[in-house]
Amino acid sequence: MKNFTFNRLIKWIFLWMARSFPIPGNKRYILLRCAGVKFKSRHPKKVAIYENVLFDTVAPHLITIGDNVGITAGCKILTHYIDPSQPGNKFKFGNVVIDDGAFLGVNVVVCNSVTIGKGAIVGAGSVVTKDIPPGQVWAGVPARYIKDRQA
Repeated sequence: MKNFTFNRLIKWIFLWMARSFPIPGNKRYILLRCAGVKFKSRHPKKVAIYENVLFDTVAPHLITIGDNVGITAGCKILTHYIDPSQPGNKFKFGNVVIDDGAFLGVNVVVCNSVTIGKGAIVGAGSVVTKDIPPGQVWAGVPARYIKDRQA
């Protein structure tokens, strides 16, 4: 492995602990912060990250999570992807931002450099490949606009 370092191993261990151990969802951010995941505030308010959520182990520092976010069980958040338009299918990296008040249903896969807007809802089993504007409901494979969220 070319990019294997001791620092990456430590981050992987923290990500594994956050994913595997029965820690309350509102305290899981402590292990994720140690792994490099960014949070908008020092002590995020009402952030619920449930068990078995997989964060990218290659570049967890490119993930930013806001306040009042719900990420349910089985979600996968990736910051790297293969760009088929480039010769040699090179990996590209990009930021994933989950803004304040967003909610990701069970088994959502975020597999591109995207921003999930403030108060957006992503339906269970969706694959997010595009930015989701604030206050909208998206679902499907790939995720598509369903409707505006009712206040």
